[in-house]
Amino acid sequence: MEFFDSHAHYNDEKFDEDREEIIEKIYNADITKFISAGYSLESSKKGIELAEKYDYIYTTSGISPNDVKESIEETQKEIDELRKLIIEYKRGKKEKDKLVGIGEIGLDYYWNKENKEIQKYAFIEQIKLANEMNLPIAIHTREAVMDTLQILKENKVINTGVFHCCPQNRELIKEGLKLGFYISFAGPITFKSSKNAVEMINLVPNDR
Repeated sequence: MEFFDSHAHYNDEKFDEDREEIIEKIYNADITKFISAGYSLESSKKGIELAEKYDYIYTTSGISPNDVKESIEETQKEIDELRKLIIEYKRGKKEKDKLVGIGEIGLDYYWNKENKEIQKYAFIEQIKLANEMNLPIAIHTREAVMDTLQILKENKVINTGVFHCCPQNRELIKEGLKLGFYISFAGPITFKSSKNAVEMINLVPNDR
């Protein structure tokens, strides 16, 4: 059986010393396609480099809530650079376009509570970017359920996408499904504090 890993970070600097070795091991373990997801301008550039180097690697480009800048002006500048990066890549890729989404993007109030307005701004602007590029989004949301849902309801995502590493919150899952998103259950379902994992997983149809 072959597997497709829909969200990995082999574009991270932590892999600088052994990236090629790790990627080869993963491929030989029957994970024969995967997405190296962007979370900053630099990691998005690296993701594109990896997608160009390996036939079986795809990528997404985005600025995560934990990587926004200290002001809206600086954050907008990064988003403008991201847009330029994506346009330049796609302009030269009439065949085998491997940039498959915008992400990961969203809100994270666990690590950062002081810059909520900047996070919201970056999330909304990158939804606009996804719609402009006709791409789905990969959402990172942590301790920000209501604000995440409000933004998605007020800013329609044309090609929807996936809640990456979705919090086990009944409201988020139900509303996310109504909005047309896929739901990902990743590392958190293995935590000892995960008491309702089975219930939450059962809320999601097998095709979503």
